[in-house]
Order: sequence, then C-alpha cells, then structure tokens
Amino acid sequence: MVNSILLEALNEVFKPLGFRKKSANWYRVAGDLYCVVSVQESSWDESCYVNIGFAPAVKVKAGWLPESKCLVRFRLDAITSISREGLDLLYGEVVEVRGEGGLRVDIVEKVASPVARAVNSIESIHDLKSLLRTSVSDQVFIHREIRDELLAEG
Repeated sequence: MVNSILLEALNEVFKPLGFRKKSANWYRVAGDLYCVVSVQESSWDESCYVNIGFAPAVKVKAGWLPESKCLVRFRLDAITSISREGLDLLYGEVVEVRGEGGLRVDIVEKVASPVARAVNSIESIHDLKSLLRTSVSDQVFIHREIRDELLAEG
C-alpha cells in the first residue's frame, strides 16, 4: 500500500520536472548527467526504499540506465533535508495510522518534494560534487571510475 501511494506521489512531483517513468523509476538526462529515482520494495515487510543514482549522460544507452548501474548511488535517507518523520512514512504500518489520503499528502511534502529539490538542478559533475558536499551524508556509493573527479578539492 505504501509503495503505490509513494509511486503516485513521486509521479506527481517528477513528471512536471521532465522525468520519464519506467516501472517504479523516474529518470532523465539534464545537461551532462543522467539521474534516476527508483522505488524498491522491501523483501521483509510492507516498507519501501527510494534509491537515487547519477551517471554521466554518455554512459546512458537509449535514454535509460537502472539505478544499480549508476556510478553514484545513495538512498533517500542520505539526503540531509529528509526528516526522520519523512523516512518513517515509508513503513507499511503508517497507512493504518494516517489513512491513504493523509499519507499521500505527507509523502509529497516530506519525501517526494525534498528529493526533487535535491536532484532537480543537478546537470554537471560540478553540481553533483556540490550536492554530495552540502546535502548528502557519507552513505554514498561512488564508483572508482568517477571517484577522483568527485572527491577532488575545488
């Protein structure tokens, strides 16, 4: 249930920003970078995860690259502007407490919109470097192919 509400909320926020939808993923190329926001259902319970990935646009074939193939990847909880309350909305039992309508509004406000604000303006390695330094915790996978460029000072 949380998964379907989250998918609706992300679609509402990401479609107007030029992201295309493929299954439970929103993706686009902006400037020199590809970005994908992906929803992953938990294997253990009714909760879900939001994964974010970036790759140089030249790595993308036919406009699509799954998050698992991106050179920079992190989960929603690594974005510092996402509150604990926002993260708690992704657990299955919250539907029973809040109801579907209230949960959807909260997910748009506390999850989908902050993710969109974080990734929408990222169009270059320089932008991504700034995002990683200012708005994302250290819980980030950075492939060795791009690590030196992103971690270099300046």
